[in-house]
Amino acid sequence: MIYKSFNLSVVIRLLTLALATAGLSIAVYLQNWLLAAPLVLIILISVFSLIYFLNSINRKVAFFFDAVTNEDTTLHYSESIRPRSLRALHQSLNLLNKHIADIKIKNEYNEKFFQEMLKSSATGLLAVDEKGYIEQINDSALDFIGLPHITHIDLLKQKNQELFEQLMLITPGQSRTIKVLHDNELRLFSLKVALLNFGSNSYRLYSITDIKAELEENELDSWQKLIRVMTHEIMNSVAPITSLSNTLSRIFIRNNHPIPVQEVTGKHVENIIHGLEVIENTGSGLMRFVEDYRKLTKVPSPVFKSISIDNWLNATRLLMRDKLNEEKINLRIVKKGSRNELIGDEKLLNQVMINILNNAVDALKDKDHKKIAISITENNLGRLKISISDNGKGIPPEELEKIFIPFYTTKEKGSGIGLSLSRKIMRLHRGSISVSSQPAEKTTFILSF
Repeated sequence: MIYKSFNLSVVIRLLTLALATAGLSIAVYLQNWLLAAPLVLIILISVFSLIYFLNSINRKVAFFFDAVTNEDTTLHYSESIRPRSLRALHQSLNLLNKHIADIKIKNEYNEKFFQEMLKSSATGLLAVDEKGYIEQINDSALDFIGLPHITHIDLLKQKNQELFEQLMLITPGQSRTIKVLHDNELRLFSLKVALLNFGSNSYRLYSITDIKAELEENELDSWQKLIRVMTHEIMNSVAPITSLSNTLSRIFIRNNHPIPVQEVTGKHVENIIHGLEVIENTGSGLMRFVEDYRKLTKVPSPVFKSISIDNWLNATRLLMRDKLNEEKINLRIVKKGSRNELIGDEKLLNQVMINILNNAVDALKDKDHKKIAISITENNLGRLKISISDNGKGIPPEELEKIFIPFYTTKEKGSGIGLSLSRKIMRLHRGSISVSSQPAEKTTFILSF
């Protein structure tokens, strides 16, 4: 509407100017000076009116944009002026100004909301620009680093050299656990960083989370689960030994007195020998349990070296070849991406891979068209992922959270330490092991480095 009014006003002024100019030309040609004089006046007025009209609109628009540039949203143009075109322009500018004011208020509200959320967050948040100046920091982060305020990251070096070095060394996608001594109390933090770009400015956003309480709770829960399993295993071994020992002792007791030697028969001796064999077998099982526990608690420290992924997996395939051929299992290795090496202890990682592959073989016992697939990929952050999938019987949902508990097993002859040992080895490599399963369809173990 404003464009139509503006065009109409300009057209009217131009048309008036054109008619007056044409009339003046005719008057001069006829030498009618009485008619030429007022036409000259009309031409001058028309030119002045057109220039004033255009300049008036330009001034209003320029003034409006100056107000926007200076974030002045109080500007208001009168909407009761006579020229219709200017009235329409004023209405449009006022409407646009109100819209800008609403956006400004909303942005201020959002900024205040996020500032309050940042301030009340239990996670410490720290935004640092390229020059090391701290753009944003919340109270939790200040509490974690033990300073009342800080303006530059270099100031942290004076307070805590180790924390400063960790902040400098960590890269996006990594997660580091750091220890900080604060008021004579050892605190454990999980440290992560992300890169943020706003126009030409770049920031490193650090998040610091206190995980000591969580670790203590998880550790207590793990100990409780371990104690329950160990108690179950030990009682299953000790109870039969105690019961059988009592039974064997009563073979030679009558009326609370030992029976005479001459009354001891071959049957008595046979029962004793059989009972001792049972005690020996049960004791051996208990010894194996203790030995498994020693294996779990005495994992050697990894010796990190560069490992060729292709050579390592091909060597693993060779180790498992006889078992795979015997069970008629098709093992396929698929490698995606350009990653050719990983840093780790090949002997320890072999234990992890063989444990998982043995479990996959067991899961495929009663399956037709047995398949195992090993896939090597990289995520967007460059982390290596090795997925081992089988199309076996799967793992029930209620078992998924238990299979990594030491000594927990669903197999008749299983020790229950393979996956626990694998998780410990992966943690020593600063990695993780996880599992997903669809019963009767597919199970996938993922090793993340």
